[in-house]
Amino acid sequence: ELERYRRELESVLRLEAHTLSPEEEKLLAEAGEMASAPDTIYSMLTDADFTFGEIEGEDGKPVTLTSGRFIPLLESKDRRVRRDAYEAYYKKYHEFSNTIAATYAASVKKDAFFARTRGYSGAREMSLFENEIPESVYDALIEAVHRHLPAMHRYLALRKKALGVDKLHFYDIYVPIVPDVDMGVDYEAACKIVVENLKPLGEQYVEDLKHAFTDGWIDVYENQGKTSGAYSWGTYGAHPYVLMNFTEDLNGTTTLAHELGHAMHSWHSNHAQPFAKAGYSLFVAEVASTCNEVLLMRHLLSKTTDKKQRAYLINHFLEQFRTTVYRQTMFAEFELKIHALAEAGEALTADVL
Repeated sequence: ELERYRRELESVLRLEAHTLSPEEEKLLAEAGEMASAPDTIYSMLTDADFTFGEIEGEDGKPVTLTSGRFIPLLESKDRRVRRDAYEAYYKKYHEFSNTIAATYAASVKKDAFFARTRGYSGAREMSLFENEIPESVYDALIEAVHRHLPAMHRYLALRKKALGVDKLHFYDIYVPIVPDVDMGVDYEAACKIVVENLKPLGEQYVEDLKHAFTDGWIDVYENQGKTSGAYSWGTYGAHPYVLMNFTEDLNGTTTLAHELGHAMHSWHSNHAQPFAKAGYSLFVAEVASTCNEVLLMRHLLSKTTDKKQRAYLINHFLEQFRTTVYRQTMFAEFELKIHALAEAGEALTADVL
C-alpha cells in the first residue's frame, strides 16, 4: 500500500541525520522568508529598478537598452553598437557593485548557516545531498572542463581571426562570426519550427506540445519589470508555465525549444506518475531541455544546403557548448570558491568577489 511513496520515504530516511527536532525545524521553517530575501532583493533591484538608458543603434537612432535586448545588441555586426551596449549595461551593475556584493554575501552566509545547523560539512554537501550526488561528481566536472579548456581557447582564437579584431573583448563573443546570414523569425514561425524539429519524440509528444501555444502556457514578450531570462515552472494538477523574453532571432527559437523541454518533462511526469513520484531532481532537469536544443540544431542543419547558413548554425552550436558547458561550470567553480571563503570566515566584499 505504501509502494507509491517508496521514493519519498527513502528520501525522508536519507535526511534523518540532518533533520532536527520539531521545535528546531519549526524555527528554521519560520526563517524561510528571511532566508529568501537576498534573492528577492536582487531580483527587485535588477529586474524592476534598473534602467540602462539608451544607446545609438546601427541605424543611428536611439535604442532603449534592456536585459532582453542586451544579447541581441551584442550580436550586432557594428562593433561600436556592441561596445556601447556592453559598457552601458555593466556600468549600471558597477554603480551598485557594493549593494550586489552585500546581497550575494548574505545569500552565501545563509547557505553556510543552514549547512552548519543541519550538520553538513559545508554548503556544497547540503546542496548535493538531496539530489544524491557525490561531491566527487562536482569536482570531476570542474576538472574535466579545465582539461578541455584548449578547445575553448582554440574556438575563441578562431573567433578573433574571423572577426578581424586586434583584441577579443567580452562584447565580441556573441556576434555571429559568419556575416550576412539572417536566421531571425517571428514568434509564430518559431513555434512551427519547434513543433517540426521535435517530431522525432513521437506523435503524442507533438500533440501535447501544441497545447503550449494555444492554452496559455507561455508568457512570450519582454515587459517593464518582468524577470529577465527564461524559465519553466509548474505545479501538480495544472499545466506548466513558461516565462520568456522572446527575441526574433535564432536565440529566441532555441530558448523556446529549451524551455518547452522543461515544460514537457513536467507535463509527462505529472501525467505518468502519482504526486509522490512526479517530481524530478535538478540533476536531470536540463536533460530534456538541452536534448530539445540539439534536436532543433540537427533539424535546421539537415534542412539547409547553403554553406553560409550551415556555418552560421555550427557557430551557434559551438556557442551552446561555450555557454551550457564551459560557462555554467565556471559559475559552479566560482560558487565553490566563494562558499569556501565564507566558511573560512572571509569577508565577501565586491573586491574579493
